[in-house]
Amino acid sequence: MYHNFEKNKKGSYFKGRKILFSAITAALSTFPVCQAQAESNIFADIPLYLQNSSTITTAYSVKPNITLLIDGSSSMKGGITFKCKVRTPVKKNKKGKTIQWTPPPKEYQYGFSPKPTSTNEIRYEDCKKVTTKLDEVKDVLLNILEDYRNDMYFAFRPLKKADDSTIEFLDTSIPEQYTKMVKNITDAEAGSGTPLTQQIPVVARNLVMNKLKYRCQKSFLVVLTDGESDDSYAVSDAKVDGYFDEGRSDTERLNFFHEAKYKTANKPKRLQYYTQTLASKNFGPYIYNSVFYNKTGREIITKNTKRTTDNAGQPWNAINPLTKQPFEQKAETFTIGVGLGLKNNSIGNIAIDYLENGAMPAGNFFNANSQKEILEAFNKIFESIKGSQKTTTITSISTAPAVAISSSEQNHLSITATTESGAWGSKLCIRKITDNNNSKCVQPSYGNRQLLLNNGTNTYLYSANLSAFKNDNFKIANNGKNQAEWVNGLLAWLSRSRNDASIKVDNFVLDYRQRTDSALAGFGETRNIGDIIDNPIIAAGNLDGSLQKYLVTSANDGMVYVFGATNNANFYDLKFNFMPMNIERQSNDGSDLVSHYYKDLTNNEYGKNSEHPHRFLLNGGMVVQQTEKRTDSKGKLLPQQTFMLSNMGQAGRGAFAINIGGNDLISGLPVGADNTGSNGWYKDISLFQTPTGKDNYLGFTIGTPAIARLRVNEDPDASATSVANHIREAAFINNGYNYSETLASNNSGHTSSESALYIYDILGVDVGTDGFQKTDYNKGELIAKLDLEQNSDQQPGGLSSPTVLDIDGDGVADIVYAGDYGGNLYRFDLRSPDPSQWTVHKIFSAGAPITSAPGAILVEDPNNNGNNNSKNPTVIVTFGTGSDVYQSDLNNKDQQAVYGIYDNLNDKAPTEVSKQALLKQQLTAAGNYRMLSDNKFDPKIHRGWYFNLESGTGERVVSKPIVISYAGVVFSRAYDVKKDNKLEDPCQVTERKQESDVYSGKIQYNIKTGGRLKHGDPNIEFDPNAPFGAALTVKGLYGLALSNSDTIKGLDIGTNGTQGSLIPDPNTSNAKKEECSRTPIFGVDSNGNKIIINIPKCSIKFKRLSWREVKNNYTS
Repeated sequence: MYHNFEKNKKGSYFKGRKILFSAITAALSTFPVCQAQAESNIFADIPLYLQNSSTITTAYSVKPNITLLIDGSSSMKGGITFKCKVRTPVKKNKKGKTIQWTPPPKEYQYGFSPKPTSTNEIRYEDCKKVTTKLDEVKDVLLNILEDYRNDMYFAFRPLKKADDSTIEFLDTSIPEQYTKMVKNITDAEAGSGTPLTQQIPVVARNLVMNKLKYRCQKSFLVVLTDGESDDSYAVSDAKVDGYFDEGRSDTERLNFFHEAKYKTANKPKRLQYYTQTLASKNFGPYIYNSVFYNKTGREIITKNTKRTTDNAGQPWNAINPLTKQPFEQKAETFTIGVGLGLKNNSIGNIAIDYLENGAMPAGNFFNANSQKEILEAFNKIFESIKGSQKTTTITSISTAPAVAISSSEQNHLSITATTESGAWGSKLCIRKITDNNNSKCVQPSYGNRQLLLNNGTNTYLYSANLSAFKNDNFKIANNGKNQAEWVNGLLAWLSRSRNDASIKVDNFVLDYRQRTDSALAGFGETRNIGDIIDNPIIAAGNLDGSLQKYLVTSANDGMVYVFGATNNANFYDLKFNFMPMNIERQSNDGSDLVSHYYKDLTNNEYGKNSEHPHRFLLNGGMVVQQTEKRTDSKGKLLPQQTFMLSNMGQAGRGAFAINIGGNDLISGLPVGADNTGSNGWYKDISLFQTPTGKDNYLGFTIGTPAIARLRVNEDPDASATSVANHIREAAFINNGYNYSETLASNNSGHTSSESALYIYDILGVDVGTDGFQKTDYNKGELIAKLDLEQNSDQQPGGLSSPTVLDIDGDGVADIVYAGDYGGNLYRFDLRSPDPSQWTVHKIFSAGAPITSAPGAILVEDPNNNGNNNSKNPTVIVTFGTGSDVYQSDLNNKDQQAVYGIYDNLNDKAPTEVSKQALLKQQLTAAGNYRMLSDNKFDPKIHRGWYFNLESGTGERVVSKPIVISYAGVVFSRAYDVKKDNKLEDPCQVTERKQESDVYSGKIQYNIKTGGRLKHGDPNIEFDPNAPFGAALTVKGLYGLALSNSDTIKGLDIGTNGTQGSLIPDPNTSNAKKEECSRTPIFGVDSNGNKIIINIPKCSIKFKRLSWREVKNNYTS
């Protein structure tokens, strides 16, 4: 029986037929596939800097060999048609114009003739001519290769007479070998016959058998063809060793393989003749040092010797340490028929039976009649062929890179965090800036905790009487006696409303581990807050006594933590937790939600091994802003509202916004932390959440979103400068990484097909200077989705964190910059009030992932054709490259770089800057430090600059540069992985210990030139004993927060703080005049140390250069 492609409700798993996973599990039955494999994360389970572990490697942990035997016969040719990527509308504006399209699909649709034309109802992108059916197969193979390159060894073998001595299994996790495999596939041509029966033993003996590396390694042969095999066949091997043909005479073989009178009876069994033997007969004793058959299969190379040991030097039949029986070597065969239709047609009459019988074990045949079905067949095969390991985590403590400063004239507090990886808890440490790093820190109080749960529509306050949910909302198994476990067990444990030891009762199915004090000296309690990894800590709001009113963070127990100032010994008290439980993870239909993973936290073994992995449940960046301080015409203070926007990070595919505190702009009533004593206060906490289910095209939203006021007016006569009305509080959300149409069935890491910026209305209020007023837009309504039309040669990979700029000083967003995982840098131009006029341009490609927001400064370009009265505003965009979200990033040693790209804003259609147009600076070792060069920058020649980070170490930048006037600072990361020096034999049960240390670089540079800073330049004094401008390296993660940054001023307006005033006409006001730094600016690092910031007084504005003060010379 063969597979058809009816899908169940879950997604891409096939129903009604034999599930292929069962077949693969049977093949690997000598080792049970662990739970972690079936539910593995796309991203690294444990942050790279906490990966101190002991890994027990079992048999079959070696990657399997996959041989792709692909039909290249003449029938795979065809007439000229077009293939296109097709996109359909998701959302239209009130005028009926489509403002959001589905993402570009990874796969093409085929068979268009003539080339189609796009309309408002359908978009055809990246249309290309197609001359053969083989092109469709190539696209599928390249997609499969991208998804599974790290999991398997691949050999590509066209179905023709080939010299197998030059074909090998490639380790496609190595970039050079991946490139080679891609070339092998793309170079394949159609035009031969279909000698499948003849070539099967040739491929089996020359590749599958002879090129096996290890005795425990699994072998899989995947055969794809569009028609019936011809009657050619290979010579018998009975006279040499008889692996296939022992006991069969030449006459019997002639009748079986060739004679026409036996064709109907025998031909459907010819493939099976070989594949059944491969699946059932141990081929270890039949492995040779070189090819067995010549390329036609009509001659056996007799001068050949057997290879009796594997690459570990062990005999093929060595004893399996798990089964205590000798190892055996066998191979499974999967067959895919392309375009064969049904059995009763002329093409499929014999071919389907031939392929179905040849699939071994039975059930491994797929009949695919479209490119989509071919892809689904391959995905089903490869998702199941994986090895297994069990890794145990070694507990450690690490300082999170997050740090906040709560400032007043009387008080400056630092707030830092440490994380313990045994109980996966964190500790917030609050201390006065004047205290030294070793003084005892204070923790906020948690006794007034209130837990809020949001299901995407409504927010609920936890109590023992809550009845809004059931076990299935949290995927808690029902045993008939635990109907209330979700509330009396799981939510009681999450809310810390009862002692952990008292929660577990006889009928409950979850463990409810006890969160005791850490076994590591000095850490203390682990119960108060979950692990803080990439989560920021933010002090926000007006002063309450001597403290900023709110302290906000989040953790990987899935919660936002909102604290209120107390001005007592604890400084802050927890007001409420908020859990966005309905954000989607690994599904396309809303069937896999973050709430389904809360139960994992309660397991006694949580985060201790790969069978019970650490979960990212809320790890995204966030931003908190307070609306501007404003009075009405009578001088009365108007309401100020404080709200937060957060990404989910590796936890999910979405973002959400909530009220933190203050007063609602329309009603004036208190909200959030300022309203917790009122009945039903929690109902107004949630502002919006991005869609879940069929309309969710976001990837995993790693990085930090942005908030800024935005001018939105579709009236053709609308002013492009007025701030009186049509000003909205906007959320800028990057589309993130790893979106695909097959999320439910494919958890491999891969690039998203688009890099898009989503812009949402946060409050549904016009905040223009005419006064606060409701609009006809709802909270969370999509204003625009901005992305470039892609072609197949580009790898956008998904957009990273955006940086929102106010170019003219009116307090309204004008330009957004963001990079993507493919290394591209984009300018999103929002200077028109009409969203339909907003544009996107790619301005640079770094060739390596950009995973953090860029920094920026504004200068005036001297290239104004000699017209000194002409201003030519130019943004210098600075960023670094690198990634540390995937497990493969830990050992990635690709060289990364830091860049500065000049973007002339008068050019409304900028061309992409090439790397050849950049000045190269050099970062070189100088004793215990590193120093940047100071090569001369010529703006008439150079369109930017770059310097490479250290080669061979994998040094990378994954955080936003700090910008102080024209000085930039990046904090790099490099991982040093130490493993036990044991002989690697993947067929032995071995234990290997691994330690991962992270080193942070502190690199300062001149943003205008990329060169080193000089005396008199703005700088951060990390070490007063280091040479001026030197780059320093320290062990551990490092983060830094700056003081004097509560009010949002200048260029970068998407960050944390209180919004400045809207300026009606910045060209005639004081908006562009620089503010002097009359009080010292200082920093606090993630260890709680006060750091000196040196910045000139009054002549240079913090975070932005003056239009009037910048000379017409970049380097002066």
